[in-house]
Amino acid sequence: MNFVKTLLLGSTAALAGSVAAQAADLPVRKAAPVDYVRVCDFTGAGFFYIPGTDTCIQISGIVRVEGAFINNARQFYPTATVGQATALRAGGTIISGRDADTSGFLVKTRLGVDARTQTAYGTLRAYIQYQIERDQGLYSGGGSSGGQNSFANQGGNLASVRRGFIQFAGITAGRIQSFFDFYADNYNYEGIANSDLTTPVFAYTYNAGGGLSATLSLESHEVRTDGIGTIQGGAFEVGGVNQGATALTARYGGSMIPDVVGVVRYDQTWGSAQLSGAYHQINTNAGPFVGTSGQGFNHNDADGFAVQGGVRIKLPMLAAGDDLWIQGAYQNGAYLYQDSAGYANTGFNSRYLGGFQHIDHDAIAIGVPGSRTGAYNLSLSRGFSAMAAINHYFTATFHDVLFGSYEQSGYGRAKNIDWTLGGLGDMSEYRIGNQFLFDPVKNLEFGLEFDYAHIDQTLAHNPGQAASALPTGISKNPDGFEVRLRAERDF
Repeated sequence: MNFVKTLLLGSTAALAGSVAAQAADLPVRKAAPVDYVRVCDFTGAGFFYIPGTDTCIQISGIVRVEGAFINNARQFYPTATVGQATALRAGGTIISGRDADTSGFLVKTRLGVDARTQTAYGTLRAYIQYQIERDQGLYSGGGSSGGQNSFANQGGNLASVRRGFIQFAGITAGRIQSFFDFYADNYNYEGIANSDLTTPVFAYTYNAGGGLSATLSLESHEVRTDGIGTIQGGAFEVGGVNQGATALTARYGGSMIPDVVGVVRYDQTWGSAQLSGAYHQINTNAGPFVGTSGQGFNHNDADGFAVQGGVRIKLPMLAAGDDLWIQGAYQNGAYLYQDSAGYANTGFNSRYLGGFQHIDHDAIAIGVPGSRTGAYNLSLSRGFSAMAAINHYFTATFHDVLFGSYEQSGYGRAKNIDWTLGGLGDMSEYRIGNQFLFDPVKNLEFGLEFDYAHIDQTLAHNPGQAASALPTGISKNPDGFEVRLRAERDF
């Protein structure tokens, strides 16, 4: 029996040795090397190398949910037809407070991709940020957009490329925050009087070292056009009976020269400072005009400009993360550099005030009395704005922002033509607000904001005459109140 067991064990060992020898003669296939994701060493946190390339990428996004309440009042639009972002209104339109939305909701999502590659000329960067949002109620202009209640304006889906640009060797090309802007509604939800616009650009930035840089930027003319007002009726009507023709409306012509923006910026550990300047062409036409020389368009051009200065001061002596922003701007014929809201009675994202709608423009066309060619002159907008905002952390998770702005604008000769004919008086406005912000964990914030705005204005009128009376219940010095609640998750 022992002999049989020994024989079986020996045979098994011999067979195993033979198989092993044959396996050793077979070719061996090595596993493919794994190209693990690596953290980039020349960028900030959150970037990693795209496997198999020398390009680093970062993926980011936000989810924002917001609700708002605005007290409503009657809105009155003067005789001359005026435009707003959402609608055109016939002269003399009144929108009642009960015909406009008091509340609304917003859901906004953004997805961003940032790709960077080191080159012999510095970092090559491409950035894309796509935004999708769903607007309801006052966020969608319910009621205010057409004098109808929100059942006729249920809301809308908006999708757009919010940012998209290339940066290389000091060159920036694409859609980006205007280089003119500084504070740009950095904290506040509702807009205050300051410049805050995204625009297509071709720009070059020179870094002098030590935190000093200078930028020259060609930016979209259309983004900064705020419309042309027109006198319709009376001795200064454009066209009309005083010029032997039907009444005409002056308007912007086709874009010819882009806005030219120049910026000097200084960044240090204590904060930053910036000085900005911009040129804005005002090219207008009116017509067709039927005169002694046949049918054609009349035109008039002017040069607008704006300057702005701002400073941000960090306040670590109060608390980590505290800072103070101060900024001021002046414009002549370029209103949207003073206040990107569009005009005094609106906020940046939603309607603010009722009453007499002071519709700001870059210029108002005033006809030349007795001219047989439909000639007109341009009375340019002139105004300034100033703002301040301070952010203070009471604890690591709770901070408060107090902000406010003040602005004035006027149109020279236009205030001496009655508002019923398209004249526009002088205006001053202030806006103040406060935010309570809670950050329970990193990149999650809950915010509650309160805003108040008030306008003081004069009604344009003919010299030596009282201004025409406003409709009953319409105020020339309206005010408004707003509350916003926001939840936002960044990643």
